[in-house]
Amino acid sequence: MWLISVFVNFNVRTTAVLPHIFPKLVHLPLSAFNAHALGALAEVAGPGLNFHLGTILPALLSAMGAEDEDVQTLAKEAAETVALVIDEEGVEDLIAELLKGVGDTLALIRSSSYLIGFFFKYNKLYMVDEAPNMISTLIILLSDSDSSTVEVAWEALSRVIGSVPKEGGPVVIPGFCLPKALQPLLLIFLQGLTSGSAELREQAALGLGELIEVTSEKALKDFVIPITGPLIRIIGDRFPWQVKSAILSTLSILIRKGGMSLRPFLPQLQTTFIKCLQDSTRTVRTSAAFALGKLSALSTRVDPLASDAGVREAILTALKGVLKHAGKSVSDLVSVRVFSQLKDLIHHDDDQVRISTASILGITSQDSSTPVRLATERCAVHAFQMTKGTDHVQAAQKFITGLGAR
Repeated sequence: MWLISVFVNFNVRTTAVLPHIFPKLVHLPLSAFNAHALGALAEVAGPGLNFHLGTILPALLSAMGAEDEDVQTLAKEAAETVALVIDEEGVEDLIAELLKGVGDTLALIRSSSYLIGFFFKYNKLYMVDEAPNMISTLIILLSDSDSSTVEVAWEALSRVIGSVPKEGGPVVIPGFCLPKALQPLLLIFLQGLTSGSAELREQAALGLGELIEVTSEKALKDFVIPITGPLIRIIGDRFPWQVKSAILSTLSILIRKGGMSLRPFLPQLQTTFIKCLQDSTRTVRTSAAFALGKLSALSTRVDPLASDAGVREAILTALKGVLKHAGKSVSDLVSVRVFSQLKDLIHHDDDQVRISTASILGITSQDSSTPVRLATERCAVHAFQMTKGTDHVQAAQKFITGLGAR
């Protein structure tokens, strides 16, 4: 682009020439050349760009939905450049153009939603004050009948919320702080959660979590029970791990914001999280462990949760999976620590706890140092002796594969 080189090398005042150049480049349908030129000019325009956002952004947003893939790509790159180089003085005009876009045609709605998410994620300006308005706009788009629009709006919503610094405090939308304000949107999310496809259920669960995030604790209180019940029921069904992970994420948010309003659900939630700790997918296990930790804060006594046999068994199962898949990467130091922490559980009254413990110790013995290996064998033999019933002995022998593998 020879014209851009002139601007940079000869210090031409862009504010003087941009009013003459931009109008010639934005004629629709936008060509690939013009889209690239707009991006290149935006990169060197400086503060003068602010006065021309109303000219170039509509053209770029429109071209992002063009049939020509080259035009799409170059227009998208140019729009991203505009979002990155804009300064504080241009934020208001940029947001105004994006809000116009989300109220236009489907193609412009998608393009504008994408650029909103990109702007909030990658621009380094302080945007906390603008976040609530954008969140409100994007949440409304989640009820759109077009699935592609919902997908783009959801991604943008995640980026906007993620851009708010945690030390800045929670972001709440004033409209959602009114009594019963959640009711209309809640019906939409719950419908998708309970009767949609697996993909729709996942998106509904994640969207519900975002809705909870931007609602005040006081306004949320009346909706804790209607939200929690369906989440617990759905996570118990046989859906893909993505659905379970989304629900666990939303339940964690609900526990944090709902607080003591969730106490009637404590037993059910505990059982749900314990079951998920034994899931075959790591993401589900990790999310369940995080949620279980949040849940313990709601109990007046932590001892019952910590001493619960189901929790202990689930943790042992998770530890077994970690050690089994880690293989030879487990160091002797880790093996020694595992042994020192678990050796007393060999004497536990519960048969399943002893079997799980012996299984873990058997795995650690495969590649551990001689002292650990010998101690593991003694513990395993002791577990056999203490276990009552032929079936239990056979199960324990099957689980302790480490001893036979050597």
